[in-house]
Amino acid sequence: MRNTNSQVYAQQISITQYLKHLWVLPVLLLAMQAVIRLTSNPVLTTVSPWLSMVAPIIFIITFTFAAFWIHQPIRRALKTHKQFAIEQAMASLPIRAIKAFGLASLVYIIYLLAVISISSSFSEQPLTPRMMVALYLSITFGLGILTPTIAVALTMAWMAKSRKRLSSQNLFIGNLEHFSTYPWIIRSSNRPWLIFAITSLIPVSILGVFTWLMLGTTDESEQHFILMQAIVLFCHLILGGTALVWVTSRTIHRITRELISGLNFLRQGKFDGHVAIMMDDDMGDLARGLNTALAGLKERDTLKDALAIASDIQKGLMPRGEPNIKGYTVSGFQESCYAVGGDYYDYIKRENGNIWLVIADVAGKGYPAALTVANLQAMLHALANGENISLFDAVKYANQSLFQSLQGGRFVTLFIAELDPQAHTLEWLNAGHIPPLLWEENRIIRLEATTPPLGMLEQLPLRTETLSFMPGNVLFACTDGITEAKNKTSDMFNDHRVETWFSERHALDPSVLPESLLARMQDEDFTIHDDDITMLCLKRRDA
Repeated sequence: MRNTNSQVYAQQISITQYLKHLWVLPVLLLAMQAVIRLTSNPVLTTVSPWLSMVAPIIFIITFTFAAFWIHQPIRRALKTHKQFAIEQAMASLPIRAIKAFGLASLVYIIYLLAVISISSSFSEQPLTPRMMVALYLSITFGLGILTPTIAVALTMAWMAKSRKRLSSQNLFIGNLEHFSTYPWIIRSSNRPWLIFAITSLIPVSILGVFTWLMLGTTDESEQHFILMQAIVLFCHLILGGTALVWVTSRTIHRITRELISGLNFLRQGKFDGHVAIMMDDDMGDLARGLNTALAGLKERDTLKDALAIASDIQKGLMPRGEPNIKGYTVSGFQESCYAVGGDYYDYIKRENGNIWLVIADVAGKGYPAALTVANLQAMLHALANGENISLFDAVKYANQSLFQSLQGGRFVTLFIAELDPQAHTLEWLNAGHIPPLLWEENRIIRLEATTPPLGMLEQLPLRTETLSFMPGNVLFACTDGITEAKNKTSDMFNDHRVETWFSERHALDPSVLPESLLARMQDEDFTIHDDDITMLCLKRRDA
């Protein structure tokens, strides 16, 4: 972490800021002392005035010392200039607050009861056992339960507020998964039960004990003393309970408001926003989940932009128009299932006037397949410029290159043909591709695979074949996006349906053959596509 960030941390989470946030505790103590004096509580007669004046000072010293001990890990972490260390120190605050303020309350209660007991022993009217029980219960509830609970709530409120301020300055606090280490008693789902116990169950039970104590004696002084302790308990409950509920509700309101802001980020599409993790409990888990969702959506948005660029690049790799070949008509069609795909078709002119007709299908989808398509296209265009490169040599080189670059058992099916428009011959090679269909003399010939797919073996048994391309002959090639298209009953369009369509529509101009096949698929309800669709058509016009 940079020094500038460390300075901001030091200002935002200093011990001074923490102590200021605990102002409710001394105010509550002074208010209770005022209640004791206003009600002329009998305790005042057993304790000398100077001890009454010292008690608040002892309380402030004890709880201030506890606050310094709680904050100590943060001060040490600030010296390391490491955000991770500060996050750990902040995450341990609640459990440290429970220990420190619990111990401070115990020390103060022991001091107070010792002073009262010693003063009572020297008093003209010492406290009876019933009085002592009532006094112990009143002090234990007010100073041993309610006060440390308020102190812990104030600590958690300060932690939440500090994390919010730091998060707004892009200093993320609360990225650690500390929820599992939190004591069950301060998880958000259990806090209502805790407040119920402190503000209702325990004080009502103590008041029940007070009633039992009063009914068990006829001494008016004892009854009066117990009644005064009940009044002190009641006032402590009203003042302290109000403070506890106020602090807790403000903290929950602050956290829920932050979570709502995260939901608004999602609704408005502001995926670069983030939510402050103000607590390490189940609400903190929810904030972390929102941040994960925002980051994921932001990454998806970035990926969408990248995919759009990749799609434009891949479209640029495809032929920009149909080649003008005397006596021939050629046409191609491609429809990607995703933004980028693994299908490829091309017409590549050679210097000798011949032309390579290419259709290929890369195993897989998305970026990996698209990169392989770009690699294959670049190789074939480079090889086509070689004067002495035959179709056999080009495929052999492409296979060896793909064998070295493809991973995880991926491969490429390829049909490539070299058309000689002068001699009207077609030399072709089918590397594991769906057999193209050739209409010749009122029959369909399937140009079956002559070699396995490219990239599977370093040395493939390659074989090319040559045929004469007569007037009226039509060549149709496609990828498995056609044959594997499905209807609602999951039946595939398959090779047989393609042949049936081709026997009926081969006389159409190649430019409309793809539209005709897609219309047939639509009519027969084969509209479920999970792969790219690519077609390549070549026809020799009648002389």
